[in-house]
Amino acid sequence: MQGKVKIEPNELHQIRVNTHLTYGKEFLRAGRYQQALETFDKALEVKPYESRAWLGRSLALTRLGRYNEAMAAANEIFDFEPDSPYGYNAQAVCYQAMGLIPEAQEAFEKSVEFGPENAGNHYNFACFWASRGEPERSREYLAHALRLEPKLNVIAATDIDFKNYRTEDWFLELVSFK
Repeated sequence: MQGKVKIEPNELHQIRVNTHLTYGKEFLRAGRYQQALETFDKALEVKPYESRAWLGRSLALTRLGRYNEAMAAANEIFDFEPDSPYGYNAQAVCYQAMGLIPEAQEAFEKSVEFGPENAGNHYNFACFWASRGEPERSREYLAHALRLEPKLNVIAATDIDFKNYRTEDWFLELVSFK
């Protein structure tokens, strides 16, 4: 019989946070925004300075139409992570939902500037451009997001933001399984 593996308290905390983050993201994707919010809040109970949990909290609140709270959650990130790509991404999504398009574009630009290797930032900026009827810019950011995280093709293939491009050759090529 093998001995038990000892998990240090800080490792256990991180496992709990990562589990909440994973479930929270899945609840967001499923449109279960209240459950997503509650799950991200659980992650923040374990690790109050987890920027990805604050991002998720902001996204859930945005989808629930609670924009002031969503922006407060986005801005919370900057208190412990200045120039955070997560903070800018959360702000951008909230601004876009409120119809503040120039502010959304500026925040998305900062999110990809400060998080050039973050696929989610590029993906959300691609969605922004798709919603603005800008296929070239949408393609540019979607292609970059998929280079960073190829598995996003599954989400992109059915994302409502890309509904106008689903029959376009460039879109089909980007989201095809390779």
